[in-house]
Amino acid sequence: MRVLFTIFLLLFTFEVLANNNNQAFNKGDNWILDSRSNRLSADAKVLYHMPNDAYYTKNARDFGDWDIFSIVDSRDVERLSKGDIIQLIEAKYNENVFKVKLLTGFNKNKTYFVIADDLRDHFKPFKESIDD
Repeated sequence: MRVLFTIFLLLFTFEVLANNNNQAFNKGDNWILDSRSNRLSADAKVLYHMPNDAYYTKNARDFGDWDIFSIVDSRDVERLSKGDIIQLIEAKYNENVFKVKLLTGFNKNKTYFVIADDLRDHFKPFKESIDD
């Protein structure tokens, strides 16, 4: 009986953790950069100009092989500052990369691409309206 209870408890715990990690990404939602970032620093959070750059960077992180998967020129990224807001346009590569529109900053209203893990880790949903 204890074994069944332990198995049930573990399965329930894994299910709860999995549901907490799955943030809903809906078309048209606005997200604000909540992590420390300054567009003038080398370690700023970034958006990618090309979807394949974002996808290859995600693969390089997952597999730890930067030589094969990702070589992205620093001119092909848009550096962000804390408080920058993006809007989700569409999902790419099985929702691993999202096409977004930058709503604030110097290059506002341009489209870029963001890695879903970065969106989940460094951004939070933004419910307020944006005045153009």
